[in-house]
Amino acid sequence: MNRLFPRTAFLRVRPHVLALLALVPAVLSARTPLVLISLDAFRWDYCTLHPAETSNLRRLKAQGVSARALIPVFPSNTFPNHYTLVTGLFPAHHGIVDNDFFDADSGRFFHSNQAILVHDPRWWKGEPIWVTAEKQGVKSAASFWVGAETEIGGQRPSYWRAYDPKIPFEDRLRELLAWLALPPDRRPGFIAFYLEEANSAGHTFGPDSPELAETLGLLDRRVGELLEQIHRTGTEFNLVVVSDHGMTSVDAQHAIILEDHLDPSSVQIDFEGSVAGMRPTRGSAEDLVTTLGKIPHLKAFTAENLPAQFHVELSPRTPPVWVLAEEGWQFISRAGFKRNANRFPGITYLRGDHGYDPAIQTMRGIFIATGPSFRSGIELPEVENIQVYELLCAALGLTPAKNDGSPQLASAVLRPANADRK
Repeated sequence: MNRLFPRTAFLRVRPHVLALLALVPAVLSARTPLVLISLDAFRWDYCTLHPAETSNLRRLKAQGVSARALIPVFPSNTFPNHYTLVTGLFPAHHGIVDNDFFDADSGRFFHSNQAILVHDPRWWKGEPIWVTAEKQGVKSAASFWVGAETEIGGQRPSYWRAYDPKIPFEDRLRELLAWLALPPDRRPGFIAFYLEEANSAGHTFGPDSPELAETLGLLDRRVGELLEQIHRTGTEFNLVVVSDHGMTSVDAQHAIILEDHLDPSSVQIDFEGSVAGMRPTRGSAEDLVTTLGKIPHLKAFTAENLPAQFHVELSPRTPPVWVLAEEGWQFISRAGFKRNANRFPGITYLRGDHGYDPAIQTMRGIFIATGPSFRSGIELPEVENIQVYELLCAALGLTPAKNDGSPQLASAVLRPANADRK
């Protein structure tokens, strides 16, 4: 696989060298605000497939640094990947192992759509970039970013807004501009901004639909408007655009119903769909894997035997049995099937989904970085999203917290401190 900086190389770099490399561009960029934008489920090839709808994003790619694709962590779902982007940690280390999961120590479920759970700091581990910034005297702000509305390590961003999709883009943009218009001693040096439309359109209509193409045009115009409005303020800023994962086509005919193969009382379902996690209530994990292994279009593993590249570790949040569906297939309970059928108005079942093995090309996202601190006109090979946190820290002149990434992406995309800023 053609990746930028294979992870095996990181292990040979000594810690003091990593720290020095991370600080190389600090002088250049410490006083330049950094805006991080996530376009949820914006697949790596959407700009190529839809050039007419993505003129602003393609312009940003041409004038800055981009990667062919951004590789998500496993599972390729929204919550674990958004939190990896801002912590540089694998889900096993930051605690958000999926959008939904079970913690055996507490006996409680986490559900990403329940605010009372999302706001509970006991679920969240690691140190997100806004906490790193606040600890080092840099104010931060976040609009809808996963984890930012929770007090993590006793700290929130100086400015933040809880997720509410009913708030229109225009209001979100006005708030971002207001943050940047604050006096220098109150202005955030880091801003995280989130747009969800590509994810909703991909789930509802599918990644190959005309509705998805229309949504990409809307997103591109919103990115263009955001940039134009910031430029009008005269504020110099850096911009990083990412997505958490991609999207592939699914349909009801490719849903494998759990109850058709198992007694539902024999398992606890921690999560289900493109990837499923289960705990046997009768029999052993090995017996359950043997049974599931007979079902076409599925692969079943005990947690100990999952492929190493998934970086799943044994913990109270790790179900003992994992089921991976082939691309486009799902392993789901009847109740889950009904939820997917009713999830979006006007459809009979999901037409797009994610969560699959990150090695599948359709699960890849985007990476674009532009601004005075970044090199220009460079396209990198595929980049793993655990590298983004170190890049954000380097662009802000921050010392990163412990993470699973490396400063080598930062060294590749940031201008040297004494470079000519054109």
